[in-house]
Amino acid sequence: MRAEIFTPGGGPAPDGWDAFVRDRRACVLWEEDLLEAAGRGNRRPLFAGLVRDAGEPVAAFCGRLGVRPLAQRFRPPGRAAVPGWFQVHLPNSFSAGRLYAPGLATAGRRAATRAFERAVRRRLGPRCLGILHLDVESPDLAYLDGALRLKRDTASNAVLHNGWESMDAYFAGLPRGRRRRLSALHERIGADPDLVVDVAVPTIDPVHASRLDQLTRMKHTSRPGGVVPLLPSYFERLNRSSGASYFVHRDKSSGRPVSFDLVLDVPGGWVTTVTGSAGGRDLYLDLYLREISRMIDTGVPAVELGPGMRQLKESFGATAIPRHAVAVPF
Repeated sequence: MRAEIFTPGGGPAPDGWDAFVRDRRACVLWEEDLLEAAGRGNRRPLFAGLVRDAGEPVAAFCGRLGVRPLAQRFRPPGRAAVPGWFQVHLPNSFSAGRLYAPGLATAGRRAATRAFERAVRRRLGPRCLGILHLDVESPDLAYLDGALRLKRDTASNAVLHNGWESMDAYFAGLPRGRRRRLSALHERIGADPDLVVDVAVPTIDPVHASRLDQLTRMKHTSRPGGVVPLLPSYFERLNRSSGASYFVHRDKSSGRPVSFDLVLDVPGGWVTTVTGSAGGRDLYLDLYLREISRMIDTGVPAVELGPGMRQLKESFGATAIPRHAVAVPF
């Protein structure tokens, strides 16, 4: 097997890249156009790789180099200022940066992964200290783990499986105190005369979405001045893509979004990703409820809510799926 490494935005993707990720029904963030947009204005250079076996694509990978890079915001694509670990992860998501052909067995997945790791080492040289596979679920360890590889437990992924016939049935299954609070919150925000609730809409105002994303991430970091927002051009491309939708609270008078959540289609249902809010905690909780209601109405099997805030997400009925990180030192 051989891997071809490329820098989204620094040159064309290998032939067959988009066809391969679309055949896997991967979320839209895997497509070349969105990977290129994800690399713009980011502190860490983005790389991706397509692995072929006898000329046929069998696996795709993507990730970023560097843990704490010291670099200017608008660097040329693919340039790293300091050495770091290559983190295998799909940008702007809670999802793994690995895709495999469905017929590829454990041995084939292991071989494809090793081919990608060797190609990254050749491409990046001494700038790369090793590979760090993130978002690894327990079944993935069969082809990612091994001798001289270091495994560590990380934050679990929260998955809410659809098992209700209506929103009333969902609320009825919650503990009494939680049921009263969430149902009252859901009704109150839905009746707020100053808000408009948009459910599963295909577009959002790119400039205001970028700002809300920045405000939210600034709340959850010890270095808010270092937060670089997703550029409006990223949301502009998402707005033109299928397989992405938004749940949004908008100010009725101005029409501007004050809270939103980005939801992506995947084979198992939905994954939530980028979120942003200039409002309080209640709007954030209501977004979950809007997504659950839509999931029930449309029969989507499950929604992944991502890692972090485990107790909060479990209070909505989500199940914790263990995740790990696997480090491959060079």
